[in-house]
Amino acid sequence: MLDISYPSAMSLVALGMLGYFGRKRYMEGCRIKVVSTEAKASAIVRQTKAEGVVTLYDILHKECPSLTDPQAALMVPTPYLATGILQTIYATLRVRRQDRTSDVVYERELLVMADGGTISLDWFSMDRDNQMQPIALIMSGVGGSSQEHHIRALAKALACSAAGFRVAVVNHRGTARTPITSPRPYDSGFTEDFRTTVKHVKALYASSKLVAIGFSMGANILTKYMGEEGTRCPLACAVAVCCPFDIKVSSAAINESNLLNNHVIQPAVMSTLMRAIRRASHLQVDPAWNLNVERIQQAKRLSELESELMVKISGYSSLDEYYEQSSSANLVDNIQTPFLAINALDDRITPPQGIPTGKFMANPNISLALVPHGGHLGFLTGIPPRIWFIKPIEEFVSAIIR
Repeated sequence: MLDISYPSAMSLVALGMLGYFGRKRYMEGCRIKVVSTEAKASAIVRQTKAEGVVTLYDILHKECPSLTDPQAALMVPTPYLATGILQTIYATLRVRRQDRTSDVVYERELLVMADGGTISLDWFSMDRDNQMQPIALIMSGVGGSSQEHHIRALAKALACSAAGFRVAVVNHRGTARTPITSPRPYDSGFTEDFRTTVKHVKALYASSKLVAIGFSMGANILTKYMGEEGTRCPLACAVAVCCPFDIKVSSAAINESNLLNNHVIQPAVMSTLMRAIRRASHLQVDPAWNLNVERIQQAKRLSELESELMVKISGYSSLDEYYEQSSSANLVDNIQTPFLAINALDDRITPPQGIPTGKFMANPNISLALVPHGGHLGFLTGIPPRIWFIKPIEEFVSAIIR
């Protein structure tokens, strides 16, 4: 028989209690915080005989357990990915991962813009003959595309959900092998391509409800578009993940010299952008842009490319003006459609300092989920790691269009 003395037993009990309360404290540190207006001030989403008045607050607190349920509203990071940096690196390195959660086969459509530029839409649906099914537009970040793992995983989850979305991933100019037919590139604040896309999809599927999800730079474009459109916005709702609301804050973070930026983020972004620039070398640029081709070709960091290319093409006088005019934070007040933003507090690329939290407490149409852990486009939980944000996105957009 095991002989345990009284002091030893008390020590074991103390250790057990310490472990229990330590775990409880850790779990509390993983809890999602939702920022929005108070219940009585929340915007009305719909009103029916069966449901009565349904507000955005009702949607969040009754139909989005991943965000508000006391037991479920947690994003517990994978144990070996416990920091934002590790989450970001892991997500970046597995961007081409193939698994059963992301095994989609797209059908491509090319869409020509008014200036001659071309974007591509990669379509995916589990029920292609249903012309009434809701449609989800997904837009990636800078240098991203429909081939990224989190994009494919979200596309499959939405298509296989009870709502049965038809998904269209919007590939920016020059990405995902989209033909480059105009010297004008996309940038952080350029919303015209997305605006044209929305009009095109609404024309194709006039009876379908339309939602949109944007990631990183794509989230900024989506958010800015919604603010520009205001009450004219044809979207039923939208979700912005890791949105760099204040481009100047985000740019300062991504251009800071550190291990993450120098060896992971900047090389990944710049390699994609420079590849697109080389592919566009046969196109005649507008002399009025006054571009310094040598500086563009020698750019090593995103800020250098923005200063020489995006600033001049967009007609701004400085990089600061480009950042200011491109920032969606300026237009968050004007969003009139149900909107959810999801941001991680340990995101080193879109840091929390750039989030206009106060505006989410004032505009009854918008809400913000602050996640303690997740990094930039990581949000990896469990073993093996799975993407946490897919579930709350599915809950939110499905509840809105129901």
